[in-house]
Amino acid sequence: MAKTSRELGLFLPPEKERQLRELDELEFEQKARVRRRMMFRWMGWGAIMILLGQWSIGFLSFFTPRRLGAFGGTVVAGQVSDFKLGDVKQVRDGKFYVTRVPEGFFALYWKCPHLGCTVPWAAQDPAMPGPPDGGDQAFTDKGRFKCPCHGSIYNRYGQIIQGPAPRPMDRFPVKIESSGRITVETGPSKAISRAVADAADAVPPPA
Repeated sequence: MAKTSRELGLFLPPEKERQLRELDELEFEQKARVRRRMMFRWMGWGAIMILLGQWSIGFLSFFTPRRLGAFGGTVVAGQVSDFKLGDVKQVRDGKFYVTRVPEGFFALYWKCPHLGCTVPWAAQDPAMPGPPDGGDQAFTDKGRFKCPCHGSIYNRYGQIIQGPAPRPMDRFPVKIESSGRITVETGPSKAISRAVADAADAVPPPA
């Protein structure tokens, strides 16, 4: 704010000095309003830019193809010839297990449906019954999935046999090419939940 006439060593009539002081106060208030408007304007633009940034990230993540071989994309799990009946292979990049049952192949998401713990494969534990049908015991006597957190036990079809888990292990879509190459679509959005494991969901090898 400008100095008064007394501070400048000048003499003005009181009425004139009052008018000048009112003009100074008005000018100061106008400048303050301009500063506030600019501040709110920049805050508004900042909020818009943040929203646009978040939208752009979501847009790009939705339309950008996932990297081949990583979780959330297509993962190569091997060749049909790599598996014999009863084999179970862990595929770390895709966070799943490939299991070979008489009807074909499953890709089981290794996340426990109970509370999300990673379920390991216990190759030396006793094989589990069904459903479906006789389960693993129909073709082998060893191996089962057992969650280390709360003890849920699953067979090679992903069927829950024992424990607190509310349903079988989720499965991922499996594709087997004519060459015998096995590919799996991975990611949380690709996980297929089921009330009961069905042998008909197994993907058979090429004839």
